[in-house]
Amino acid sequence: MKHEPIPLDYCGDCNCYLNIPIHLQEVRQVLQKTRNSTPGADGISANWFKKLSIKDLTSITSFFQEVFSTSYIPEEWKHSIIVPVPKPNKDKSKINSYRPIALTSVFSKIFERILMGKKVPPSVNGFLPLRDNQLAVYKIHTAITEAHTHKKYLLGISLDIKSAYDSVYIDGLILKCLRLGIKGNIIKVLHSFLQNRTIQVRWRNSLSKTKNVQKGLPQGSVVSLILFVCFLSDCFETLDVGVEYSIFADDIFIFCAHTSLDYISKKLQNTMENVYKWCTYWKLDISPEKSFIADLSEKKLQSFPRITYAGFPLP
Repeated sequence: MKHEPIPLDYCGDCNCYLNIPIHLQEVRQVLQKTRNSTPGADGISANWFKKLSIKDLTSITSFFQEVFSTSYIPEEWKHSIIVPVPKPNKDKSKINSYRPIALTSVFSKIFERILMGKKVPPSVNGFLPLRDNQLAVYKIHTAITEAHTHKKYLLGISLDIKSAYDSVYIDGLILKCLRLGIKGNIIKVLHSFLQNRTIQVRWRNSLSKTKNVQKGLPQGSVVSLILFVCFLSDCFETLDVGVEYSIFADDIFIFCAHTSLDYISKKLQNTMENVYKWCTYWKLDISPEKSFIADLSEKKLQSFPRITYAGFPLP
């Protein structure tokens, strides 16, 4: 599916807090929390950075600030090496028996963590301190408790997004970030970081030819996890009255409670039709065969409702 460019206004009323200069203390704090994982194509590890003098770190801080001010991202930061890793107990002769691991520049990861440390929307759950999956689960648990207390039916739908991170419409994402108030240099840098990326696949001791990537969020990137949640930030607009949802990373759970099963069925069906329109507009695909209806009721169902997505019955 082709992703068309969108005219974007990066500035508007810029949030000054998001765009303050990068300081040496920020760099040192991020370095302390950076694990010594496998480096990217440049071969520079986190330990190398941790051994640098204050003078060297000051120079790196100045470089980070230049990148932040000019929105020019070094090409090496946009390059990933993909290493296929076999899944446990799978047939290694089949390609779907491997999961891809992306090796990216540690230099880039440090810069990304600095950006993410500046500010993130307060509605984002997942991959953030004190905003993990427990909050998403608590929301569902609360709905279950209330439904059981008031003798209501409670049905939910778990939605599976096809190739979720690889399908993100970059200009659409940036537009949503702007609507969330993420403006100025920080959004220009993020947009530049996500555009015109390249990958190579490493198999044993050989590297494939370089391939250009024009859509999706880079695997292994610090910013990808949070930006994907930002991309789903307006998903609530698809909900019919009386329907709630909970999102953690790329897991979407939509649910509804009521004394009438027919009411729930109609509300969830209306929401599924809205979700289909929303996904079509933002160029995402839902896998109906991997999505499912969950009965969370304490009351015994007389019959299981038929709910469809894009004409396909949900299991």
